[in-house]
Amino acid sequence: MKKNKAHSTLLNRYQKLINISCDLASELDLNILLSKIVQAACEVSDAKEASILLYDPNKKTLYFQAATNLDSRLKRGTAVPLDESIAGWIVNHQKPLIVDNPQKDKRHFNYIGQITNIECSSLLGIPLISKGSVIGVLEVINKKGGSFNKEDEAVLLALGAQATVAIVNSRLFLQSDLIGEFVHEIRTPLSALNAAAHLLKNNRVHEDQKKKMIDLLEAEIQSLSDMSSSFLDLARLESGRKQYNVNEFDIRDLFIECHEIIIHEAHKLNLLFILDLPDTLPRIRGDRKQLKQAFINLLNNAVKYNKIEGELILKAKAEQDQLVIIISDTGLGIPEDEQSRIFEKFYRVKSHRDQVPGTGLGLSVVKHIIQGHGGEIDFTSEVDVGTTFTITLPYEV
Repeated sequence: MKKNKAHSTLLNRYQKLINISCDLASELDLNILLSKIVQAACEVSDAKEASILLYDPNKKTLYFQAATNLDSRLKRGTAVPLDESIAGWIVNHQKPLIVDNPQKDKRHFNYIGQITNIECSSLLGIPLISKGSVIGVLEVINKKGGSFNKEDEAVLLALGAQATVAIVNSRLFLQSDLIGEFVHEIRTPLSALNAAAHLLKNNRVHEDQKKKMIDLLEAEIQSLSDMSSSFLDLARLESGRKQYNVNEFDIRDLFIECHEIIIHEAHKLNLLFILDLPDTLPRIRGDRKQLKQAFINLLNNAVKYNKIEGELILKAKAEQDQLVIIISDTGLGIPEDEQSRIFEKFYRVKSHRDQVPGTGLGLSVVKHIIQGHGGEIDFTSEVDVGTTFTITLPYEV
């Protein structure tokens, strides 16, 4: 009787696995997909918690990308060394592993327990393998009512096989989508470069026009360079390959640094750049370099799309457990019917395209960075009045 019951339970687990696999196969958003995988892993293995670590073969490092027990998006980038972790052993040996009482195992990476505040009493981990190469590790911890066994391992391996296919497909879809958009967008600057080069080569321009042609070439080359850099940043952010280097830092110092960088450009247009900061601001945890890039992008836009002798304001204040950052300008503004699209990749406001150079990628990068830090970004805008971006970032009180 017990044997029949166990057999029935196993069949139920595999039926559940089939239903889950169909759901995973239809999901192309990588972050949502990874979240579904860890939830599914808990379900099919009867575990309390689960996590996925993705492997970067260039850096030979694993990074946490999704977990049921991590409440902060910033912890998603936590690095796990190969030679000092159970997950690293799984990558190196490309084999599943069951460990009872992992905290007494010399391979256990103790820092994980510190950031999750969860005691790990049992662990089951499997490699995620695509075409002979490990792309990551799926782990479940703390089996409900006992220890993990070979049956759990078999079911998790089956889930892992489906999860691997779904992850690879998601990455391929993202890459093909981005590459398609990128190729479409570079056609215009490439056409301009080709036309200018052709005219210069065949001496079809007067001497006084040559300088204009050369200026055009330089401008289009710079545009392609900027677009390529922004494209790579966005591709890494969307694919989960760009990890955050998280530290605690003084964000007030960062705002002052950004002000010093941008003020020279602001002065060229006779802009009044107002820095409105309290004497103290809370220290925050985050990737200082990435947040600096986000703020510089927004401030550069506030300069580029401003009016001569206009104003630019960078303001910050602490509210309960959130830091509120406001960046406003007195510039061209964004038409109401286009406001819903400004965070889209490569989108540029129609009336701005001929007035101000740009790639249409900067705001997409900014949004990914802010949301990656558990924050939010919103804006208000009025044509010929200006635009105000409001960013909120969490901090620990």
